[in-house]
Amino acid sequence: MTKSTSEKLMNTLISKMESMDFDLQLLKAENVHLKQVVNNPLSLLRKAGFVQANTPLSQDISTDVFRGDITVEGVDGDNLILKDSAEYSNEEIHLMSWEEIHEMAEQTKDTEAVA
Repeated sequence: MTKSTSEKLMNTLISKMESMDFDLQLLKAENVHLKQVVNNPLSLLRKAGFVQANTPLSQDISTDVFRGDITVEGVDGDNLILKDSAEYSNEEIHLMSWEEIHEMAEQTKDTEAVA
């Protein structure tokens, strides 16, 4: 009687180990698939619902004087904003009132309309 009980126990353990081995192989295959997805950002974004779009570069856009795109000799372009040939640093712009900023925008708009 003890032999049959030990055989049942052995068979149960073997079947459990086979089941665990199958689950482990399944997890390994899923892991390989996930690594491929993570290593390919386009497929990851596609699965998230994003689509790729390309827009043509704009040809008729003039430089924006408020972004400091204009280079002046001897002056750092990142800290330069032009208003009637006067130079303003970003700190000076931050200290301006909204009325002064709107006035500067109107002057720039009028200057661009004339040019």
